[in-house]
Amino acid sequence: MGKNQSIATWVAFILTATQNKHRLFGDAFAEIIKKYKIIPFLINNYELLHYYDNDYVTDDLAKYVAEQGGSLDVV
Repeated sequence: MGKNQSIATWVAFILTATQNKHRLFGDAFAEIIKKYKIIPFLINNYELLHYYDNDYVTDDLAKYVAEQGGSLDVV
């Protein structure tokens, strides 16, 4: 598996873990991904974050969104 494929697989895995943890599905999650540029964030931080467990990465992702004034928590 090439590096780009490894990154894409990891990003998909983290997105799924985030969806499940925060119970965000469908259009609601797609809008959050676009609005907060989550995929570029994950790709740009892959070298550091892929060493950590899923809980750490999903928590870090929630902090990243919160820093931009958003939230991954269902209200």
